[in-house]
Amino acid sequence: MADHEWFHVQALAPGVWQLTEPGHVCTWLVAGTERAVLIDTGCGFVPIRPLVQALTALPVTVVNTHHHVDHVGGDHEFDEVLIHEAGVAGLAAGVAAKHLTGYREYALAQEEAAAAYAQLDARFFHLQRDEHRPRPLPACVRDGTWAIEPVAATGTIADGDVIDLGGRTLRALHTPGHSPADVSLELVGEGLLFGGDTVNTGPVYVQNPDSSVPQLRASLALLAARSQDWRRVFCSHFMRTAVPPSYLHAQVAALDELLAGTVARTPAVDCVGTAVDEASFDGFSFFLPLGWLPPATNETH
Repeated sequence: MADHEWFHVQALAPGVWQLTEPGHVCTWLVAGTERAVLIDTGCGFVPIRPLVQALTALPVTVVNTHHHVDHVGGDHEFDEVLIHEAGVAGLAAGVAAKHLTGYREYALAQEEAAAAYAQLDARFFHLQRDEHRPRPLPACVRDGTWAIEPVAATGTIADGDVIDLGGRTLRALHTPGHSPADVSLELVGEGLLFGGDTVNTGPVYVQNPDSSVPQLRASLALLAARSQDWRRVFCSHFMRTAVPPSYLHAQVAALDELLAGTVARTPAVDCVGTAVDEASFDGFSFFLPLGWLPPATNETH
């Protein structure tokens, strides 16, 4: 399989592309008349820069939504990398071997399950499109040589910062909760919001030591309050990667239930093999630390 075949490329608007590693993660390339921004760089299983260069000849700045393994794998291929200050140290530290091993096992298990799922879909459901079909895993994943290089950010991005691309702008919104470094990016005046891991259509991960359910609720509430500004909201993971703005309100309402302590939970395992509690809703869920309890007082309400 050629490296470019690893990605599914979808044009979202003139000069805006979603580069999907099906079953793993999405990144987005936004080009103006003078420069382009690549929002995240994916898993790093195969080089992403050749694909980006095939889509635009403009100089490219990487803006990371945060520093986790599946969002920074291609950062080292680019000369300019921006991230929120809370993610600078994590980006420079690289990725712990246990996280790479855990995700490798998840990817191999997903590949095996995908074959059976494809057969069932072809027989009964007919839902899969090319963007939903996980590709055969590259050799580096199979033989365990997959690695992600530490990267020194060349700059930081903060809430409200605007990146002028020439004829269009991206604005950063600090939306912590999944991690302290999380940013979402809006294409100003064009109705598109790129939510990183703040918004997801499967489990939203708030089980990590630096995650915060109240912070996530506050971030989603801020986005929901501006939902009229966007036509589509894009998510990094799972097979539904675009949702309507009303989805933001649904997730805020679900978090209100969770923080009120009225939601049942079931055991689950995240993508690096960590045991978690899962609180499920219609169309999404939240991964929580085992035994998580709502804070006694919630200052986000």
